[in-house]
Amino acid sequence: MTQFRLLCLLSIFYVASVVVGIGYANKVNDGKSWMSYWNSALPRSSLPSKAVQQVLNPAGEKIYAGIGKDAVNLTTTACYRTTYAAIEAEINMEPGLTTYFQGKDLQHLGKTVTLRFLKPTSNKATLLPRQVAKSIPFSSSKLPEILTYFGVKPKSAVAEVMKRTIKQCEAPAIKGEDKFCATSLESLIDFTVSKLGKYVQVYSTEGENENKQQYSIEITGVQSIGDKSIVCHKEKYVYGVFYCHKFYGTTTRAYMVPLVGADGVTKAKAVAVCHIDTTAWNPKHLAFQVLKIKPGNTIPVCHFLHTTSLLWAPM
Repeated sequence: MTQFRLLCLLSIFYVASVVVGIGYANKVNDGKSWMSYWNSALPRSSLPSKAVQQVLNPAGEKIYAGIGKDAVNLTTTACYRTTYAAIEAEINMEPGLTTYFQGKDLQHLGKTVTLRFLKPTSNKATLLPRQVAKSIPFSSSKLPEILTYFGVKPKSAVAEVMKRTIKQCEAPAIKGEDKFCATSLESLIDFTVSKLGKYVQVYSTEGENENKQQYSIEITGVQSIGDKSIVCHKEKYVYGVFYCHKFYGTTTRAYMVPLVGADGVTKAKAVAVCHIDTTAWNPKHLAFQVLKIKPGNTIPVCHFLHTTSLLWAPM
């Protein structure tokens, strides 16, 4: 029923776009349409890698594939991101994984971390075209209507996940942070361009397999991406939603970090983000529990981005 509703909505939008001559939307079900928007908005950026495309999962010919309650993965456990603001946040992480580390560890010879790299498709939710996404409510006050629209039972696990995602998007930004939840590729790109300009590059974490294992940081290969960036985390929802945020000034630094598995064969490249100033963070944030420190600006707090997150930075 959900797929039928959305397909009808997309069909109506397609007809309307042809009539009024909307450029990008002329072929909303055409997988090439999002590429056209990407090229026009980001003229110097090459089309994203396969891994990035899998994370974005923009609407294409099979737009219905990643929409609805089946798109919400309730079994993923390798998640530990908590909110920075002082609001309720659930900590759901797999025991034994490296969550947060100190900035100095990126230059520490022999430093090891324990990680699991889920496939980018572990969150298969599809980014809708902007006009379609805007026609669907996305607010706590409209949650009952949203649940009914997607056929989700009010007290189900999926409903709780949806409620938490919307609540996190509605929560106020902390001091020095600019945040935005994107529900379409267009809005995601537009937010990035408004903050960083149109000459940007997108980065993602990529691993060769999903096995949890110990990795060594190849410190000689660590490359600085810069101190201006936007990080977008793909949320659990019935369609694609990205929680994007940027910190002002030079309070964060990003790096591309090469990793080698304990087996000596498995390799990965992970995006690491280091937060230089954490004074405005929630004192109960998981990072402070792990590192046994308090909010401040003397010890950089770092973490690797999940394979379902993206980092945008100026070229």
